[in-house]
Amino acid sequence: MNSISIQYFKTRYGEFILGSHAEKLCLLDFRYRKMRPTVDKRIQAGLKANYIEEDSATLENTRQQLTEYFSGERKVFSIPLLTVGTAFQKEVWQALIEIPYGTTASYLELAEAIGKPAAVRAVASANGANAIGIMIPCHRIIGSNGKLVGYAGGLQTKSKLLILEQPRLL
Repeated sequence: MNSISIQYFKTRYGEFILGSHAEKLCLLDFRYRKMRPTVDKRIQAGLKANYIEEDSATLENTRQQLTEYFSGERKVFSIPLLTVGTAFQKEVWQALIEIPYGTTASYLELAEAIGKPAAVRAVASANGANAIGIMIPCHRIIGSNGKLVGYAGGLQTKSKLLILEQPRLL
């Protein structure tokens, strides 16, 4: 059977589980999120692979780029991604990638960006199913009222990530 190389990565923003398959990143998620079993099952079934705790060049590169991001040195990632989900979820995740560093959007704006303004709840659900956090920046989605809403790493972490992405005054 195929394997997905996984590693755990502790940062000041939380502990992540990283996974790579076929030299692409397929998992960058909070290790202790509530949906962990659901996400893991979807990825393993979708790739017909099991998790094996081992390192890979992709995971090493991911840790390096995340470290740069968390220190404010990186705004764009260059890791090849492998998303596992429905066509609709993948469409939402691609729209998330297009939200620029340092900006936010609402679920409605995201639904409008994919041409499905009536699908706000489905977009929110797809956002919550994202297994490649940070690089597919679901933390940039806020409520239509401007308030912080659901995040796998918790609202405090979401707030810290949004603050990290704010421009610095010299």
